[in-house]
Formats: sequence, structure tokens, C-alpha cells
Amino acid sequence: MNARLLLVAIALEISQIGCTLPSPLAPELTGSIGMTHRGMLENGREIPATGDGYIFLRDNGRHFATERFASAIERAAKSVEDQRPGGTLVIGDVSAKHGGALLPHLSHRAGRDADLILYAETIEGVPVAAPGFVHYGADGLAWDEKNHRFLRFDVEREWLLVKALLEDPNARIQWMFANHVIEARLVEWARARGEPDEIVWRAEQVMLEPHPGGPHDDHLHVRTACSAEEIETGCVPYGPERPWLAVTIPEPVIDDADLAKSLFLPMDSR
Repeated sequence: MNARLLLVAIALEISQIGCTLPSPLAPELTGSIGMTHRGMLENGREIPATGDGYIFLRDNGRHFATERFASAIERAAKSVEDQRPGGTLVIGDVSAKHGGALLPHLSHRAGRDADLILYAETIEGVPVAAPGFVHYGADGLAWDEKNHRFLRFDVEREWLLVKALLEDPNARIQWMFANHVIEARLVEWARARGEPDEIVWRAEQVMLEPHPGGPHDDHLHVRTACSAEEIETGCVPYGPERPWLAVTIPEPVIDDADLAKSLFLPMDSR
């Protein structure tokens, strides 16, 4: 384990006994710290309950993310609204204010995960805000128990959201966990309309039905990858490295003169 990972591991253990970060032992750790399934969040940002093209499903204090990821979600929702006005992105859980365990989720611990409920419309094609996590079948229909009606998966707006996130260099999308039927409908829609091959390929790379984790036929679980700057402050990369998200971690700057001088100091003076 290198020094940075060891420091993060120690900091996470310290956090389990009630201490907060940054601390005198780890003053440089901030933002997304650790991994998405074993981490925490410091100095994150709360995404407002409503914004351009989106609302949150619940007022439960689980609206926090890194500044970069929060802004990317807001931009993507606004992009869909600008292109196809009338639809509403409903957001489920993101992370708690200081991250950490967020039951019943296995991840969502470090401000890098968000549950984006699928766009919905009525059978007649009128866009509506999803009433919650409604499950879509292979026919693209879901039963809305709350309003006693069928809803249809709004594949057009959903693709616009996927595309906006994948084209945004600051979103750094690593995963979009989704049911295989949802993925197939989105990819089919994109190819039929001549969307750029590169973006369609990226969508195919990042979309996956997770096991364990449920079918994900009601939402996209979106995860952002660490940036180089975030790695320097405690973000631990985990999972595949997407070729379009490559990062270069700068080597520590070592003053050669100081290093040479230290080698000749007596052991008790170092």
C-alpha cells in the first residue's frame, strides 16, 4: 500500500470513532475520500431540492455530492430541459452530508454516486415527473400505483441525459448501472437517430446491470470517477479506467539538494 492509500485508510478508521476530517493527522484530505463503498465526504455541496429541469424525490438530507459531480448533474438536467422542455428529472439519493454508510445502498458513501430516476411520460406522450421508483417492463411500460395509471419510459429524454453526462468532461462518468432492457432501448434509439458512434460506444461501456444491486429497471445509478486533483486529496480510484477519462498523477516534487544533504546527516538528527 502506498503512502497516500495508507493515509486514507487510517483517516477512514479515525472517522469511524466520531472524528471529522480534515484533521491534524490528515490535513490534506477533503472532498470525496476513499472508495464509493467505503468512504466519506467532506466539504461536499448540497444540490438544491429543485432546479432547472429536476426535482428531488425526497427531502431526506441525502442530496450531497462533490462540487464537480453536483454541477455536472445540474448541467445535464438543464441540457435536457433546454432541448426537450416539459420533462422532469427526478433524483433519488446521492450521499449524506459527510458521506458514510447510507442504507439500503451498498455505495453512495463518498459523494460520487447518484440515483437518477428514469424520465416518464403518460401513455398519450405527455411528460410527467416520475412518482417514484416505478419498474419498466420490456414493453417500456410501468404501473404507477400512486396515480393508478400506466407510464411509459421516455427514452428520448433519457438518452439526452445520458449523452449530456457522457459528453461533459467534468462529469467523468465511470458507470451508469441500468437494466439490460433499458440499455438496449437507449442504444437502439441513439443508433436509429445517427448519434455519434463515440458517444454510443461510451454508453455501451458504462451501462451495466449490477449484481448484486437489483434490476435497475427504474433508475440509472450514475457514478463519477476520481479526477487527478481529487486523487491528491483522498479520492481512491476503484473499478475500470475508462480510456477517455485517463488521469496523470503528478509525482511528488523532491528537492535534490535537500535529499542529498539529508543522506549525510547523522541518524539521530534526521
